[in-house]
Amino acid sequence: MRGGGAFTDEEIQLLRGLPAVANVTRDRITYSDTFKQVCTIRYLAGESPTKIFREAGLPPDLVGYKRIERSVTRWKAAAIKSVSGNDYLDDSEIIARLVERYKRTLVMRRNLGNKASGVPDSSVPVMSEGAVGAHVSIGALDGDTAGIIIKQQARRIDELERANAELERANAELRGQIAATT
Repeated sequence: MRGGGAFTDEEIQLLRGLPAVANVTRDRITYSDTFKQVCTIRYLAGESPTKIFREAGLPPDLVGYKRIERSVTRWKAAAIKSVSGNDYLDDSEIIARLVERYKRTLVMRRNLGNKASGVPDSSVPVMSEGAVGAHVSIGALDGDTAGIIIKQQARRIDELERANAELERANAELRGQIAATT
């Protein structure tokens, strides 16, 4: 397997069998909406795009690192624009809005599927119209999703604290050098 470029017939068959892939041609992959939404949420929460793609059965050495990078950048920009409008939101607020939208989409799909199969609507939880665009607290998420988001945010905080400590160390060194020259 190699990254980027045209796919072989075998690679096309492999990719077509993945839930994350909606369609694939010799030189293009179209990802499922669900995969794009989940990928964007996980990426904003601090996960590596290559890890997300690998876990979806899309190895970077087949898909191509550049293709992954460009896709995630495009999805992130579209997601941020779709939920924030003119407002400035931090990543956790964007994630919460995306998760809420994703949950509404799942409920709508379930409702439509149940209507098609004759299952009464009362058996499916429905979100109120007032929930549209509402801010979701971590407590409103299911345990797995909340745990993932909290873990990722803790990891990101740790990374930022280490970077801050490194900057403070470099700043102290620079002050020492300046003091030594004056």
